[in-house]
Amino acid sequence: MQVSRDSFEDIVRDAIASLPEQFLSKMGNVSIIIADKASPQQMAENGLAPHDVLYGLYDGVPLPERGSYVPPLPDVITIFQEPIERASRSMEELEEQVVTTVRHEVAHYFGFSDNELDKMGLG
Repeated sequence: MQVSRDSFEDIVRDAIASLPEQFLSKMGNVSIIIADKASPQQMAENGLAPHDVLYGLYDGVPLPERGSYVPPLPDVITIFQEPIERASRSMEELEEQVVTTVRHEVAHYFGFSDNELDKMGLG
């Protein structure tokens, strides 16, 4: 299922807007960007092989690990359009995958591990 970049951005915006206010209000220092796909460097840095699939990526210092330190640059969540499109057979599936991916990466920002996310159904 392929959509234009503008449509994909709208879907990502809607997914972000659907987050509870108590999370949104704490995300002032988070940039959310869209890229076609993960770079070879991003894949390698995350222990993934070139054939693995990555829908999103959080890059930063999770809130619980900061203490009084606030990073000078914003944390970045990247949502990868091409792998999400390839995994989706309908607009509904694409929208659901974007919501799941956004929630997964935001959860990393709040300090949740992949194991914890798997237990919550956000893996």
